[in-house]
Amino acid sequence: MRYLEDRSHDAEMVVEVLEPQATDDAVQQYAARTNRLVLTSDQDFLARDYPTLFQEDDKMSAFEVAEIVDVIADAMSQSQLMQAGGAKLVEDWL
Repeated sequence: MRYLEDRSHDAEMVVEVLEPQATDDAVQQYAARTNRLVLTSDQDFLARDYPTLFQEDDKMSAFEVAEIVDVIADAMSQSQLMQAGGAKLVEDWL
């Protein structure tokens, strides 16, 4: 999260704003209420059809993820990402 914040992205960790065992429903409701995309590697969340930045595996470092989020943010606005349903984060974005 620090790398996202260092790049001026407004990021929050679920465990800091919701209960540690928050359900996907609670996460989605919070994201919708606060107009946020969700960054996750949880396959189940993708089935929800909620705008999500999806990291397929945890092999990328937090720095690499932040770099990719920057590339996406330069290419598309948040509203465009919301309309598109999000994006899959892959190392090829770098």
